[in-house]
Formats: sequence, structure tokens, C-alpha cells
Amino acid sequence: MDQVDPDVNNMIQYRSVMKKLITAQEIGERIRAIRKAQGVSQETLAGLAGTGQRYISELERGKATARLGEMLKVLNALGAGAYILSQDEAVEWMR
Repeated sequence: MDQVDPDVNNMIQYRSVMKKLITAQEIGERIRAIRKAQGVSQETLAGLAGTGQRYISELERGKATARLGEMLKVLNALGAGAYILSQDEAVEWMR
């Protein structure tokens, strides 16, 4: 049996992971959809997450440079899991 070149194997794994990542804009759209579905204003969400309304606005538009910790605070404030950050779970977050 032929062995696969480790560099080729690493590239295959890298591409697999990259396909599962979503853009900042997609994350923002998901956060906005969850927030609106819950009837929560940006101001209220900002207060719950311990951040500013401007940050929430920029995050929802995909403009904010989000640190993972800050984004997790926003997701936790919405009662949403970090699973919304993955394309594998793109349908699950809408339920």
C-alpha cells in the first residue's frame, strides 16, 4: 500500500477544516437572527454581554474585530452555543 505524503495529508486536513469555517459576516447574520428572534435589542444584548451597543452593531455587520472571548460572551448572553460558528451546524442554529 502506498503511503500518502505527510504534506499532502496535512493539506487535505487543512482544506477540510477551512471548508467548515464561516465568515465574520455569516456569524454576524446568525447573531442578528437569534437576537431578533428573541426580541432583544442591541442595547439589551450589549448590557447582558458586558459590551457596547456599537460593538454588537459592528459584530452583526461582520465589521467588528472580535476576540473569541468577547464573541462567546455575546453568544452566551443569547443562550446560543458556539456551534453557530461552524458550517456543519448551519441548520441547527435556525431551529
